Amino acid sequence: MRFVHILRDWPASSAAALAIGFAVAVSSANAVRAEHADPQKKPKPCDTSSYCIEYDNTGAGGGLEATSTSGTGVVGITSASNGDSGVSGIQNGTYGEGVYGRSSGGSGVYGQSSLQGASGVYGVMKGTSNNNGNGVTAESADSTGFYNALYAQGDSADTFLLYAYNTFTNGNCYIDPSADLACTGSGEFAGGTSSVRRQAGTGRRVVAYASEAPSATIEDTGTASLVNGVALVPLERDYGATIDRSQYRVFVTPDGDASLYVAQKTPNGFIVRETHGGRSSLSFDYRIVARPLDAKPDRLPPAPAMRKPSLAVHR
Repeated sequence: MRFVHILRDWPASSAAALAIGFAVAVSSANAVRAEHADPQKKPKPCDTSSYCIEYDNTGAGGGLEATSTSGTGVVGITSASNGDSGVSGIQNGTYGEGVYGRSSGGSGVYGQSSLQGASGVYGVMKGTSNNNGNGVTAESADSTGFYNALYAQGDSADTFLLYAYNTFTNGNCYIDPSADLACTGSGEFAGGTSSVRRQAGTGRRVVAYASEAPSATIEDTGTASLVNGVALVPLERDYGATIDRSQYRVFVTPDGDASLYVAQKTPNGFIVRETHGGRSSLSFDYRIVARPLDAKPDRLPPAPAMRKPSLAVHR
């Protein structure tokens, strides 16, 4: 029983398409047509140490293009345990993608692997004389707010959500199973200093650095009034709900010629008085420093060790 027939020199202007089992593959050089004899039957398995379908195009067109209006364009499945790929795309030219997927209703590219240490989807941009390009590009036009250009999901308590590593600089970043982010580096945007880009009044961008503390703290500032030498300042409601109110620090700065001190601190607020029984009436600024309610009471804890790079299995 004949399974496929081969037709060479197919017209180069024909649209290229492939659906495993019952479609057509065409390119601009040495075109090949693979068609199932009976569209109702599943394709027969092949027995080869190479690829069931392999195409090398030395012209300007693509190696393989698959189009489907209701199903999957290309399906690649392998049961090999040596790291071989279900679908493998290699682009050795100066422009183009190794694998390109587009969908109007499902996943553009979907990959799944059950081999330990292997990747569901693996993207590589090999270093060339051009030295430009992305290993993986993700793009989405979703406007609902429910979907993402790139989605990562961990299915165990030990699954890291994201890992990025530069083999040249050894710099790396990861998001661990608890969604904590850690990065190496010594630049002004990473490493030993915390910083953020700000818009200056002149229109240019500047870098602002964050202060650091040996333990977790959350602060609040404000202005209050001293009347006849005394002031009762309540903790702002939302701020008070986020801190350990059993212990916090208050720093006061008078807006005038007076000497003030914090006479009492309670879970609801604090009292400020003028020294030596003074009876001044003036405003003052205050700063409160407290420990967040959900923070650990530690001080300069050891930093977690950065992960070693893990290279995905790919052939």
